[in-house]
Amino acid sequence: MTIEYRIIENEIEIIRCYGVDEKIVIPEKINGFPVTMIAPYAFSDRKRQEENEVLVQEEESDRLFRDQFRLLAGAYVKEIVFPDSVKRIGNYIFYGCKNLKALSFSNLLTQIGSGAFTGCGRLGQLSVNMIIGKQSCVKEILEDLWQRMDVIFTYSKGQTVVKVVFPEHYEEAVENTPARILFTKHHGSGNDYRQCFYERTLDYEKYDRIFPLAAAREKIEVLIAIIFSRLLYPQQLSEKAKEKYVAFVKENITRILPVLLKGNAMEEIQCITRYHAWTEEGIDAAIEMASTSQKAEITGYLMNQKQREFKAKKKKYLL
Repeated sequence: MTIEYRIIENEIEIIRCYGVDEKIVIPEKINGFPVTMIAPYAFSDRKRQEENEVLVQEEESDRLFRDQFRLLAGAYVKEIVFPDSVKRIGNYIFYGCKNLKALSFSNLLTQIGSGAFTGCGRLGQLSVNMIIGKQSCVKEILEDLWQRMDVIFTYSKGQTVVKVVFPEHYEEAVENTPARILFTKHHGSGNDYRQCFYERTLDYEKYDRIFPLAAAREKIEVLIAIIFSRLLYPQQLSEKAKEKYVAFVKENITRILPVLLKGNAMEEIQCITRYHAWTEEGIDAAIEMASTSQKAEITGYLMNQKQREFKAKKKKYLL
């Protein structure tokens, strides 16, 4: 990958990237200087004029494939990984990146330019390396995006991983005709989940309290994602919240299983076991569904689990 950049007070600002890979990985240093800034419109194909006074970082291998290189911007970009050193990104940096699906950065990124995520309707995953403290710019990013977002926080150099799901939401202007008043109606629970931050820190307790609202508004696929992200990664998960999630699984097992089976979600199925959420009727239904769907590995696992949890009762005969 070839990078255009400038040096500002012994720090690097990335201007443009050229290459062939749809996944862009920005280096942490260029010529010994830390990469701390990404310029406005850096990954946008809507930039009106390219800059002339730039420095160029070119690898030896670039020369062999230079004729295949293209500007890494707009619809071509699918994933971007920023180094932990990046602290600021410019205005409209991702403007028009309609196929951008995943973005990685650290919580040292504190400044986001206006309109940064304009047109990023397919962005669905944020991966945040928590270097110092618990604050991040996730709240600001979520406020700019209406779609479902899966956020992965990594703490203590990869030792602790937390995943949380923020459902989609959208607003609708509804008119009260007799009163001639317009008011905003929110659809989905995504807006409520986006309010679970206190000074840029995610409040897990508040996040978990919203689930009954989500259960009334969201599709089962979204509820499954919320539940198992909390049960599999139980950061600050209270006993009360855990019981609430497990109870929902028990009561809705026949709705949940088809989704898990379709996605071959063995980890989630094992999670049901770990939290003792099977009932005998539920595991029987699961075995039948798995067998019918020809999921041999899952069927075998469920049959073994039934044998362990629900041993066959011996018949008693009266003489």
